[in-house]
Amino acid sequence: MNKKKNVELDQKIDNELKKEALKKQYGATFMKGENISPKVENEWLNYIEKFEEQFNKNESTTVWRYIGKPSCQKVTEITPEKIIDELNRLFHIMNEHNVYLDISSEVEDKELYRFLTEELFQEEMDNIRIPGMSHNFIYEEFHPNAEQDIEMAYEYFFNSTLKKHKNVDGNGYDMLYIDTKNYRNAYNEHIDKDLVIKTLSNFLDSFDSFEIVSNKIQQLTINEDKTDAQINFDIHYNVCFNAKKEHVKFRGRGIFKLKPSEYGGWEIYHISMPGLTI
Repeated sequence: MNKKKNVELDQKIDNELKKEALKKQYGATFMKGENISPKVENEWLNYIEKFEEQFNKNESTTVWRYIGKPSCQKVTEITPEKIIDELNRLFHIMNEHNVYLDISSEVEDKELYRFLTEELFQEEMDNIRIPGMSHNFIYEEFHPNAEQDIEMAYEYFFNSTLKKHKNVDGNGYDMLYIDTKNYRNAYNEHIDKDLVIKTLSNFLDSFDSFEIVSNKIQQLTINEDKTDAQINFDIHYNVCFNAKKEHVKFRGRGIFKLKPSEYGGWEIYHISMPGLTI
C-alpha cells in the first residue's frame, strides 16, 4: 500500500471516529451520500463540530453587537444626502462579519436606514462564528410585500404546476402555492382537499404538455385588511398531446383568488380559467 492510500485510510478512520463522537455528544445523524474524498469529508465534519460546539453554548446576541456595535445616527437626525453613504458603511460592516440582508422589493433609502438601525440591529441571533458561515436576513420577512407574494404564487402556478413539475418526493404534482385544504368554488363553498388534488391532477394528466402563448395580469386587487386578493388575467395557452403532434387552444379571461398562507406568502384558494375550473 502506497503512502497516499495510507493517508486516505487514516483519514477515513478518523472521520468515522469523529462521526461516532458527534452522534454520542450531539445526537447528530449521518446519511450515506455521494462518495467524497476523506479530506473533504473531514473538513465538513470539522465544520459541523464547530457549529455544534457554539450552538450548544446557547449564546445569543443582537445583530448590532455581533457586528461590533457600529455608531449610528437616528433616522430623524441624519440628513438625506448622507443616508446613502451611511447605508453603504453599515452594509460594509455587516458583510465583514458575514451578515447579509436580502431585499427583493423596492425600498426607499430612508426606510431602509430606519429598518437597519431600529429593527434589524435589535434582532436577536445565535452568536456563532465559523469561517465560511453567513447569517442571512430578508427584509420581506419583517415587512411582507403582499403584491409581490401574490404575483409569486400566480407565476409559480404557470411555471411549475402547469408545467407538470413533480413534488420533491416524486409523488404527485407540485401544488405548492395552492391552498388545497381551504379551497373554495365560485359559490364560496368548501371543496374537499382530495377532490381538488384529483381534479387538478386529472387535468394535468390529460395532456402531454402545456405551452403558454400569452399570459397577462389585467387587475390585482387586495382588500384593506390584506386578508384576501383576486387576480384577473388574460390567458392564451395550448394543450399538447400525441408527442406534440396535436394541440388544443384555450384562450380567455381567468380569475385566481388568494389568501395569506399560514406558512408565509399567499396561496391560491380558487382557480377559474379557460379549460380549468375547480
